[in-house]
Amino acid sequence: MGMTERERVLAVYRHEIPDQVPLMLDLSHWYKANNHTGFDLSGYKDVEQPLVDLHKQVGAVCYCEMGSLYSLKPDTDTIALSSHTSHGVFTTEIVTPLGSLHEERVFSPESYSYNIRKHLLDSVADFPIVEHLMEHLVCTPLWERYHRWSAALGDLAFPYAQLPYSGLGYLISRNFGVEPTIYAILDYPDEVAHLNEVINRRNLSILDTILDGPFDTLIISDNFDSNIQTKELFDTYSRGYYTEVARRLHTKGKFLAVHVDGEMRGALTWMAECGVDCVDAATPAPMFSLTPAAARKQAGPDLILSGGIPATVFGSTGTDAEFIKSVRDWLELRHESPRLIMAAGDQVPTDAPLHRIKMLRDLVDVYGRY
Repeated sequence: MGMTERERVLAVYRHEIPDQVPLMLDLSHWYKANNHTGFDLSGYKDVEQPLVDLHKQVGAVCYCEMGSLYSLKPDTDTIALSSHTSHGVFTTEIVTPLGSLHEERVFSPESYSYNIRKHLLDSVADFPIVEHLMEHLVCTPLWERYHRWSAALGDLAFPYAQLPYSGLGYLISRNFGVEPTIYAILDYPDEVAHLNEVINRRNLSILDTILDGPFDTLIISDNFDSNIQTKELFDTYSRGYYTEVARRLHTKGKFLAVHVDGEMRGALTWMAECGVDCVDAATPAPMFSLTPAAARKQAGPDLILSGGIPATVFGSTGTDAEFIKSVRDWLELRHESPRLIMAAGDQVPTDAPLHRIKMLRDLVDVYGRY
């Protein structure tokens, strides 16, 4: 009798050879768009049964987008956090004794996502407000969510716990933007370094609080892209943090994944050097520069590559023949190293044909066996 999908994923993380390459998908974005499901950015509070049913229909492990597995709240009533969605605008507000911040994201029917209209931070002058907030956040685990999703998904459950953005990701990927962050690094290096340290220290405190939880893998969703987060930036702001997160997880027999979601050239080597176990959303050419074979060469034999299908091939701009070739090229990497997961490059794109999503199960069963 063959292994379950969950057993296959766990075998890959444990440096074992499964009977075939595991299949994991983030179907949340596709599901919301194709079922016209209204949503905001605060995430699921309970099991979304139709999403569970979709994963069972296509035979793919569900590993993310299950809502946060902990809450973060200030330990003082002098700080207020709030978020709400109204008329297609998701607004976040932070009020502290040092000042207030707010972010606005506008829903786009075309992409079925929320685009940032106003970043949370306007200037370096706002950094002390964020630092004050970070110093007062308290983490409370919500493991009942983990257990409810696991029970609903059965053998297709492998929920990743998730840390908030690292210091650099907090600025570049979400709350300040690329240009303002780079200018701040050049003009206010001490202020950026201090904010980075405060955020990463808070994240390590969150990690310590959840470290004994039921999850096997934790993911850092920094939306990493080596075209933007260059080696110099990585070495200065992220390397030590990623290394420490990996070390603490490994002492408990747990694993670390980093969500790259962009150009992975160079970054694969950096992640491996930090002890990262898995690069999630690994997207090869033609969307980015590395072929599957080149990605494995840069990653070395021990870093798990989870991904493989460019959105341009998975979605309506690709053909079935191109899709099948992309999947088979990725699965061929199993001969180089069993540290491999078949997944989308990132989320399954909203315009991906359902028959193509269903096709994945058969393709992996035929071409992914060891």
